[in-house]
Amino acid sequence: MPVKAKYGVVLFDLDGTLTDSGPGIIECVKKTLEHMNMPIPPQNMLRRFIGPPLWDSLTSLCGMNERQAKEGVAYFRKIYDVGGIYHNSVYQGIPQILREVREAGAAVAVATSKPLSMAEIVLNYFRLAPYFDFVSAADESDKSGGKEELIRPVLEKARCAPREAVMIGDTKFDAAGARKAGTDFIGVLYGFGTEEEMRREGGTVFVSSAAGLKDLLFDKT
Repeated sequence: MPVKAKYGVVLFDLDGTLTDSGPGIIECVKKTLEHMNMPIPPQNMLRRFIGPPLWDSLTSLCGMNERQAKEGVAYFRKIYDVGGIYHNSVYQGIPQILREVREAGAAVAVATSKPLSMAEIVLNYFRLAPYFDFVSAADESDKSGGKEELIRPVLEKARCAPREAVMIGDTKFDAAGARKAGTDFIGVLYGFGTEEEMRREGGTVFVSSAAGLKDLLFDKT
């Protein structure tokens, strides 16, 4: 039976939504803090490094000042770019979903707080890049703006009204960005955030697997 996309633009977060990047990020955060002779946070706090810009996490979670955060970002990038970035895997069912969304007529985008250079390495390495019409990523400073600042340029380029787009992600940052940009939001519960955190930012629709997205992204005709 033919299907039609419910949305004109479907945006996906990268870490924790398309790929399980946790092992590589956590490993490199530990090595960075060891290099800087700083204490290693407990595992539940290390998981909070996955998703937000690294600069923000180093300052907010580790109490680093600007000079230290700059050093930390540089060292992390040095070791992550050559090893940790590949300690990663695509979640089951993601390539099929991306292919079907495009075939159903939607534009498909990545909106990630990863720097663009890192995002492109991941998408190319896992052969996901051909599925995307747009990649909206952070600049190379690894500092943040809200996720809405990554969503809005995609909507402008695609000439799509916010109400006709959806952001799919796993953290409160994705939920908040969707709310502020005016798009719908679907929270995935297999990533690194929690349903409670996403609900606090306005999330109301959740799936536990990539397969669960099918009923939310397609209209059967």
